[in-house]
Amino acid sequence: MTIRALTITAVSLLCLWGCSQSGVPAGTETVATSHFSGTPSTLPQPAYYNTPSLNAWPLYITAGPQKALWFTEAFVDKIGRITTDGTITEFPVSNGQEPEGIAEGADHNLWFTEPGANAIGRMTPNGTVEIFSIPGSDPDPRGITLGPDGNVWYTELNDGYIGRVTPHGKITRFQIPDGSSEPWAITAGSDGDLWFTESLASAIGRFDPRTQRFKPSLKVTYGSTPWGILLAPDKHIWFTERNGNKIAQVVGKNVHEYEIAQPASYPEALTPGPDGDLWFTESQAQDIGRIDPASGKFGSVIALPSGDIPNGIAIGANGNVFFTVDAYHDPSQIGELMFH
Repeated sequence: MTIRALTITAVSLLCLWGCSQSGVPAGTETVATSHFSGTPSTLPQPAYYNTPSLNAWPLYITAGPQKALWFTEAFVDKIGRITTDGTITEFPVSNGQEPEGIAEGADHNLWFTEPGANAIGRMTPNGTVEIFSIPGSDPDPRGITLGPDGNVWYTELNDGYIGRVTPHGKITRFQIPDGSSEPWAITAGSDGDLWFTESLASAIGRFDPRTQRFKPSLKVTYGSTPWGILLAPDKHIWFTERNGNKIAQVVGKNVHEYEIAQPASYPEALTPGPDGDLWFTESQAQDIGRIDPASGKFGSVIALPSGDIPNGIAIGANGNVFFTVDAYHDPSQIGELMFH
């Protein structure tokens, strides 16, 4: 099992074999104290909320049930929930699971990948967890999304598959033509296909769940390491290029790449904002960036405090943008860009 692939942090997430059972108890709650950074008043101001667990290392975040945002905490094996008033609740999963990717399913439960257990987890909004083991030599699941067919789909970084999980937990795997491409993130497109980043192959993969066939991958700049991916409000696929230092858009069979001015910023994940821009995390630059999808022009960045490493990002029910903060200090935090 490999460590968390291509990570820019000094701390690695070690992946171990294992599987837990259902019935994990509900979580612990705190109303976190927020504080504001010193960004210019013309930009949305970030507020920060401390996680109840120290050294939680929150990774990815998604909008989900109860009009809340839900996030994974890899170092403490928990799923967190933050409401729009800043209240954080943590729900434990079994030790060693290292939850990473997270998405809401069609059943309105939270589905998440567990690289530490080579498994997919499902959690009800009240914190009951069930784990489904993935067959294979070393799947190392990472990204996860709700598919257009009502099933959950995920990527296997090491084995080179994408997988389908039914609401009842049945897993079916599909081997990517380039089995060594190291797929990372995955999303459903407006065309009914599944789109995923092939980080090592410098490509964007595409799979039709109706025919259960892969379509030709789209090549991007060699060595660019495509990473986060989403379907944007303009109905196009957008993705980040970590080593390429770019934000890119798929239009038809063409890829348009937009270079970030600051070198080696390591863009990670992206989300639509309430202002029409796409907002993205720059993990090495310790910034939150934005791009106008209509023009491809970048706006001003929001600098975060020293030591903060932004990772996952998602828009909340209140129209504000929330992001996770990997940090070399305690406590761990969830950030919120205050548009309203």
